[in-house]
Amino acid sequence: MKLMKKDIRPNTQVTTFFALESMQLKKAKSGNNYLVLGLHDKTGRINGYLWGEAVEMADTLKEKTIVKVRGVADTHNGSITLRVDRVRKAEKDEVELDDFLEVVLGGLSLWHEKLLRIVETVDDAHCKRLINAFLKDDGFLELFITSPGGLSIHHNYVGGLLEHTVSSMEMVSTMAERHPALIDRDQVITGAFLHDIGKTREIYWEIGREYTTEGKLFGHILIGTMMFQEKIAAMKNFPVDLANRLCHMIASHHGTLEHGSPVKPSTPEAITLHMMEAYDARINHLYRHMGNADPEKDWSPYDRILETEIYQKKYTGKDVRPIAVAA
Repeated sequence: MKLMKKDIRPNTQVTTFFALESMQLKKAKSGNNYLVLGLHDKTGRINGYLWGEAVEMADTLKEKTIVKVRGVADTHNGSITLRVDRVRKAEKDEVELDDFLEVVLGGLSLWHEKLLRIVETVDDAHCKRLINAFLKDDGFLELFITSPGGLSIHHNYVGGLLEHTVSSMEMVSTMAERHPALIDRDQVITGAFLHDIGKTREIYWEIGREYTTEGKLFGHILIGTMMFQEKIAAMKNFPVDLANRLCHMIASHHGTLEHGSPVKPSTPEAITLHMMEAYDARINHLYRHMGNADPEKDWSPYDRILETEIYQKKYTGKDVRPIAVAA
C-alpha cells in the first residue's frame, strides 16, 4: 500500500510512489551536482534531493510521470523533505492513479447532478439554450466536469471547476431570490455557469497541473470570452443585449484590473457574481489551508493569500475565567 505524503514523519525511512511534477539539476558550492525532485500525491507536495548519480538520473527520468522513491525523511525550514537514495520510473501495475489525483468531495456524478438540477430552474429560453449548447458539447463537457478549478489557490483537484461553478450558481441564485427587483436570476445563474469556462482550455492536468500554452498566452478570462463568442455565433436570434451582459460577467468576474479582469463589474448581476464566486474561492482556500495545517498546533502557518495565520484551536467551553472590568 502506498505511503501518502501526509503520513511521512521526519527521520524515518521512506519507500513509496510519487508523481514527478518537476526536476532541476543544480550544483552545490562544493561543485557536486544534485537533483531537486518536485514530488506529489493527492495529499500534498514534497521536495526530494538526490545527490548520487544526479546527472545520469536527470537524463533518465521524465517529468509528469510516476516514480518509485526510496530515501529518508528530513526537515528543511519547517517542511518535510526527502534525502533520496534511489528513484526509478514506476510500472503501471505498481500504482493506482487515485493515489495521485484528488477528486472533489462527493464525486463527479454528485456535482454533475447538482449542475443539471440548477440549470433546470432557469426559465429564460435564451439563457437555457446557451447553457445547453455547452452541455451538449461532449468535448467541452468532459473537461468541464473533470478539470481543476486552479493550480494552487482554490479547488485544485479533479472536479474542482465543476464544484466551484455549481457553488457559485447556488449562491448567486440565493442572492437573486432575496433581491428580485435588483438581480435577474436567470442572467446571474447563466453568468455563474459561464464565468470560468475558459479554465477548460487554460489548465492541463493529469499527473501534474500546469498552464497550457493557450492559457499562458491569454488566460481563462479571455479564453472564456472567445468560447462564449464562438457559441453565440452559432446560435440564431440570440439577443445582442443579453449576449453583452453575459459576456461582461465573464470579463469582469475577477473584479479589478490588477486581478486580471479587463473591466470592472458594472451590472448588478456582474457585481453579484464577482462577490459570490470570490467568496467561494476564498472559503475553499481557507478550508484547504487549514486541512494542511498541524492539528496539534493552535495556529496554522502564515498564508500569503489570506495574509494571516489562522487560530485553529477548538472551543471547548471549559476555559472559564473571570473577565477583568475596568473601574
